[in-house]
Amino acid sequence: MMTGRLYIDGKDAYTVYGVYVEDGGWNELVAFPPLKPVEANDWQEEDGTEPDLSDPVLDTRTVSIKFAVTYAYSRYFALIQALSDGAYHTFDCSHIQRTFRLRLVGVGSFAAADILGEITLKFADDFPLDGYRYRDPESTIISNDRFQLDTVPFSDYGVHILQGSLSEIVKTPEVKQNLLRDIQSQQGAIYDAQRVTYKAKDVKLSCLMRAETLEELWRNYDALLYNLIRPEERLLWVDDLERDFPCYYKQCSVSEFYPEDRIWLRFDLTLTFFRDLRITDDDMVLASEDNIIIFTEDGNFAIELLPDRYKYPSFRFVNSNTTLRLTGNRDIRFNN
Repeated sequence: MMTGRLYIDGKDAYTVYGVYVEDGGWNELVAFPPLKPVEANDWQEEDGTEPDLSDPVLDTRTVSIKFAVTYAYSRYFALIQALSDGAYHTFDCSHIQRTFRLRLVGVGSFAAADILGEITLKFADDFPLDGYRYRDPESTIISNDRFQLDTVPFSDYGVHILQGSLSEIVKTPEVKQNLLRDIQSQQGAIYDAQRVTYKAKDVKLSCLMRAETLEELWRNYDALLYNLIRPEERLLWVDDLERDFPCYYKQCSVSEFYPEDRIWLRFDLTLTFFRDLRITDDDMVLASEDNIIIFTEDGNFAIELLPDRYKYPSFRFVNSNTTLRLTGNRDIRFNN
């Protein structure tokens, strides 16, 4: 049944206007709003940028919703008339348990068929996190510390970071161009070759959020957005690289949303890495092309190319009879 899924200004969209949201039609509406552009100093002689993150704020956004239109097309025109009566309208999306205040900004071409028509309407959402009061995330999925945001595992929000995200993180940023003089009367060009520095880079994390109920999903989803836009930088911990990456939230897109049965939300979270951009061979662990860490033949030890978390100039072994002390000219490293 298509009734009871969407109410526009208190009226059932299917019963009154003969329309309903098609499969996948909620994706743009439920995606996080983007962040307003962040002002930043971009020093040529330094990697990355120096952003002002003292008060990050969310931007307005335009979303497209694709509607199916039943054969009684006259009711569809009544919908357009209703949406043209004043700018803002309340969309109570009961099917997904979300409510939005939207304004119509565009109407696509109407495709008519014998039984169903199709129309895409564009709306502006000017009220991100309107009236939201923060609640700590509560997830029922298995905990995983592999990726963390400000020391909190993404799994606390019900989020798994999917394959391909690590490749995004380790990709090399674009090089900043130094002073380049291209004199028309001379062959080639004259380039300042004193140093190589790198631009800030956008990193896309592929995320899958799971929950037992829609209430749990939205609680964790809103908490994640709220924490992403707190003042100052965020720290993304990547366990495979054993290091933090300073970053800030930029934007989000949703590719899959299933609000019934096995509830899940698949989305891409774009973060901007703005400093500590270089990843050297000291930051890496030996792994296959699929990011699977390679172990020794006995299966007990990973072949690490990482500096260990625990390093001491010396240490000692003690039992009831003997004390053995080891010292070295450099830090002594040992496997976790």
